[in-house]
Amino acid sequence: MQVPVHLSDHYYEPGRSYCGLYVVSKIELPDFSPTAEIIKIFNRKGILLLNITSHQKDYVTHDFVIADLTGKDGLKEEILKEIRECFGPRLISIDCIDTGVPGFIYNMRGFPLIFNFSENYYPVAALSIQTWKTLFQGLIKRFGAGGMTLLWFMGNDAGEGKGLDLLKLKGSLSNAEKIKIAFARLQSFGWGIFELAECDDKANRIVIRVRDNFEEMAAKEIKGYQNSFLRGFLVGLISVLFNSPCRGIETKCVNKGDSYCEFVIRLSHLKGSGCRSP
Repeated sequence: MQVPVHLSDHYYEPGRSYCGLYVVSKIELPDFSPTAEIIKIFNRKGILLLNITSHQKDYVTHDFVIADLTGKDGLKEEILKEIRECFGPRLISIDCIDTGVPGFIYNMRGFPLIFNFSENYYPVAALSIQTWKTLFQGLIKRFGAGGMTLLWFMGNDAGEGKGLDLLKLKGSLSNAEKIKIAFARLQSFGWGIFELAECDDKANRIVIRVRDNFEEMAAKEIKGYQNSFLRGFLVGLISVLFNSPCRGIETKCVNKGDSYCEFVIRLSHLKGSGCRSP
């Protein structure tokens, strides 16, 4: 069973009194865990936390919590006092977040958005499915079938770039293992659930299945649309990892009634850069 991962939680409800606390403190395991202590304090007050995010580095914890304190005047000061007393000298700082918009709260300090891969930090700029939909519709409206060609090339460039990153990984990984790591990253970015169904480099054939494909969800209302961006991405990725030009076709598609999208990538016997045409 898949469990949703929240990129960020924003709450807006006019008339509500949301409280956002940013707590920085020292960890002293096993005797003192700041995040656990914060949860205990709110539990004792009978307050259900709407959100809590925590980041630890060098035995310092950065906690951000959101709670709804509507109708509980004075409780915020009690909570602040109890945190200060409980944490003592372990407390580095504690701040209340004020967005400047009544009834609106989010983690104002939650930037930049980071993807962490073994202590390598990659800044990320996320787009919602709705925004992707607007981009796809705009390209198709302005350029027709040429818009899908543009998307293929955009995806192909991105896939080649990701393939070059994977070539830098330590250890003697097989191409199949590198592909699986790439798919894990794509899932973390919200692109879908990827499965390497077949990886037969001797037969020059790779089969990839994608469920909950972000491009399919964004473009399902565009008549005749193909998953051009993702197909281009997969072709670029595979061409770099196998150091071989390749072609990719989509053999199954959710928008055509299939239960998943399936891409078949075929490698060429010729070695060199990736394929540069859809």
